[in-house]
Amino acid sequence: MEDVRAALTAYVTEDEPPLGLSGDAVLAAARLSRRRHLLTGAVAAVVVVLALGLAVVVLPHRAEVASRPCPTASDTRGALVDRLSCLIGNAVRSMLDPDAQITRLTIPGETPPEDPFHLIADPAGDAPREALFHLGIRVTDSLGSGSVYVLIVPGGYGVPPCGTPEEITCRTDQTPQGGLWLSTLHSGDAVTHRVVLAAPDAIVQFSSNNSGVLEQKDVRLPQQRPEPVLTLAQVRQLALTPGLAL
Repeated sequence: MEDVRAALTAYVTEDEPPLGLSGDAVLAAARLSRRRHLLTGAVAAVVVVLALGLAVVVLPHRAEVASRPCPTASDTRGALVDRLSCLIGNAVRSMLDPDAQITRLTIPGETPPEDPFHLIADPAGDAPREALFHLGIRVTDSLGSGSVYVLIVPGGYGVPPCGTPEEITCRTDQTPQGGLWLSTLHSGDAVTHRVVLAAPDAIVQFSSNNSGVLEQKDVRLPQQRPEPVLTLAQVRQLALTPGLAL
């Protein structure tokens, strides 16, 4: 069984694409898709300084946006992306200060979407759910800058027990939606809260740190606020957001 923790972490820290659907074909497809729109040899969402490619999206009416109705269709990949993006955007925005600025994490030369929560879908097959769905945002408020990351991949894989060297704490929790792995770890000089949900049809990972700089292999993240943007309890709540099924 594949080491899912390593696969989930690898999509921002290693020079390989993360967990996909089925063996070499999925990995090859994800690798090809990523290399088309990232820096040469880089993995999705890896850049040292956010100022190289960020567009700030200020949402003055956050409360209204957070309650917006989301589409329900999932018959095409585009429809699935729209549904998941809306659900994730509503959930995250509801936890942020109304005056916070949301910045999409992008690579140099990439045009950010109008909605900073619009998911990237790296295809790994023809079916709508056969893709790697991910995004990263930077949040800046009165305390400084931090980041929130999302990763959703189709299910069918187990999640390994706690025990990576970076972990400060790690515990497991069983919920009606599936097993949860909740951890706090060091990412360079920053602290990251991460929760992984092993649902029947998808692996859902949310994480939040106290650095507004995109993660990159072998680069220490600078601390830019006292604590991560979201608490571990809030990240747990995000992982359990209703409707994230693929």
